[in-house]
Amino acid sequence: MSTKKCFKCNKIKDLDEYYKHSGTADKHLNKCKECTKKDVDRRYYDKESRIKIKEYETRRFKDPERKKKIKLYQIRRREKNPGKNRARNKLNDAIKYGRMVKLPCEVCGDTKSQAHHKDYRKYLDVQWLCFKHHRELHNQLID
Repeated sequence: MSTKKCFKCNKIKDLDEYYKHSGTADKHLNKCKECTKKDVDRRYYDKESRIKIKEYETRRFKDPERKKKIKLYQIRRREKNPGKNRARNKLNDAIKYGRMVKLPCEVCGDTKSQAHHKDYRKYLDVQWLCFKHHRELHNQLID
């Protein structure tokens, strides 16, 4: 197993002690998980701070330049993988018109589930997963 030196605590640790980060050469953050957790500012978790963050994001989203960037990003994403967007739209239509029923998460039973397509050409062949389990599945597919 590979090791790496944390720039915060200067300790050499195994790579599984670092969060994954696609922007670095070894695909792991340069700060260990322990130091990263210490850096998280707990004041962002109180109600007043969440309200301020929401107001900031609302203002930020209304910025015309920001809207242009978001729209351009969405266009590029859809051009890059047209089958994904087509499958999502067809599945949403099937749910809307009663040809398909949204089911709870297959792992934990959470009613707030998302559809996971194994093959975008089979738009009604989906696995229903909550956000947590959907993310875990995609992380396994990336590794």
